[in-house]
Formats: sequence, structure tokens, C-alpha cells
Amino acid sequence: MKAGIIGFGSIGQRHYTNLQNYTKDVIVLTRRKDLNVRQTVNNWADFKKQGPFDVIFITNETYKHLATAVQCVGLRPKAIFMEKPLSHTSAGLIGLANVIKKEKISFFVGYNFQFYKPLLEVRKIIKNGQLGDIYFMRVSAGSDVKNWRKRDYRQIYSADKRKGGGVMLDFVHDINYPAWLLGQELIPQTAVIKKVSRLQINSEDVAESIFTTKNNTIVSVHQDYLRTSGERSLEIIGAKGTLAWSYSGGAVTVYAKTRKLTKKVDCDYNKMYVAELRYFFKQVKKGTLFTNVDEATRDVRHIEYLKKCAKK
Repeated sequence: MKAGIIGFGSIGQRHYTNLQNYTKDVIVLTRRKDLNVRQTVNNWADFKKQGPFDVIFITNETYKHLATAVQCVGLRPKAIFMEKPLSHTSAGLIGLANVIKKEKISFFVGYNFQFYKPLLEVRKIIKNGQLGDIYFMRVSAGSDVKNWRKRDYRQIYSADKRKGGGVMLDFVHDINYPAWLLGQELIPQTAVIKKVSRLQINSEDVAESIFTTKNNTIVSVHQDYLRTSGERSLEIIGAKGTLAWSYSGGAVTVYAKTRKLTKKVDCDYNKMYVAELRYFFKQVKKGTLFTNVDEATRDVRHIEYLKKCAKK
């Protein structure tokens, strides 16, 4: 099996390492020269010559995703794996979905938190009715963008809204996984989205968004670039009890009316990426078409809608 990776930042490098369990024949397209990788090219023409590819991973900057995806479809791999978010804008996404369908290429956007064991445990608790009807859910995610990656934060795409920067797209996981947990689409209502710090960026560093569902569950989502100690947390209030989880705490705790139940869950961060690739290659091996492009398009549109609401 031959695999290609386009873009080689931290997530591209993680996928490269995990890909070694499936194939050693991996071609990396990157302009970086500081890498210890067996097979690299630095331009599209040379990457194309390395084909045909069975799978291609798109892990470059968000604003390049759509154009890169269209190029990759032209190489006709069996499947394309794209890191989230699908794009920095919804323009062109319907056309992408149509061409993927026409060319019969599987296309998967990597929402790795759908493979994270603590959240899988939360989903199971919700599905088996332990919490009863869900009244509201509070989702929070934040990290200090200055210390997030090895490069100067002012030089990474997160700092530039034109390149898909800003907490809403960077933390799109936290808009995606509540819908996945509930098994219901979120309906965006309103948001406050601002740059409140002295960070040298032109993208938003704080967002507070409100969603509802068809069952009248209220979902509030906080996202920020400011937290000195990075954290993700979740609180769910239901008719039968309350659930709490945090990334730093690890355990999932359910507070029922008569008891408190705490379950330790394996929080190994890389294992969710391993599980994600296992799922992806399992589908590729089956040979049946699969895609979550509609789900990924929905998230981008929700963010666009909320940003318009915030400007009113």
C-alpha cells in the first residue's frame, strides 16, 4: 500500500508515525528540510509522479484544504483522509462533495475525539439512559496559543483568520463532538466572538456559542487561546443526574440522586489517533465508499452562521 501525506506539521508527523503500522511506503510532500523522513518531495509535480496512491492524507493549513482536496481527487486514490476542519469557508464544499461522489473516492475528515475513550464512555452513558433527558451541556476548551506549537505563534495559521485561524475552527472538535454524543444535530442560536487579549493575531481568541437541539437540549461551547494550562471539560445535566469530565482529571463522574459513580478511563492521547486510523483503514480494506463530508460541511457552516450573529 502506498500512502501520501501533504503537509508535515505536528499532526502530519503524528499520522506518519502511526502509518508505519500499515505501510512503510509513505511519500511526504513538504518544504521543510529539518526532517528525518525516508521519502520526501517539495512540490506537487514530484508528488504526483510518485503515484498512484492508495490513500492520501491532507494535513496542511486549513485554508489550503479545499484546493488540495480537489488536486488529490484528480490522482484517484482509494481514499482521502483530511485533518479537521474541512475548510476555512463553506464556499466550494458542495462542489467537493459532488466530485467525490462522482469519482467514487472515499473521503474522511478526522474528528479524532470520536475515538477518544473518555468521550466514548460519555456517549455510552447517554445512550443507555443513565442521565435521562438531557437538559443542557457545557463544553469548554482552551489552550495558550503562545505555547501550543514549537513555532512562534505569530507565524502559524492560528494567528491569521484568512488562513483558517481562530478558536472556532481550531477547536472545531468541540462543536462537533456534542452533536455526536447526543446523536442529534446542533442548531446554532447565537454567539459572542472576540479578540480580547494582546496576542499579536488577527483571529478571534475567545468564543462563546449557544446551540439547541430538536429535543430542546441547550449546548453552550466555550473556546479560547488564552488558558495558561490547556484544558478540555464537559458537564451534562440530565433529569436523572449530572455528568462531569475533564481532560486533566481524566475520569468520567456521574452524580445520580442517590450515589456518585466515578470511572477511570484510559486517556492516552495517541490511542485515539491509532483507533481513528484503524477505523479508516478498516473501511478502505472493505472497499465500500464512506464519507463524513456532510458532517464536516455542517460544522463549517455553523461557525460561519455564528460569526455573522456575533457581528450584529
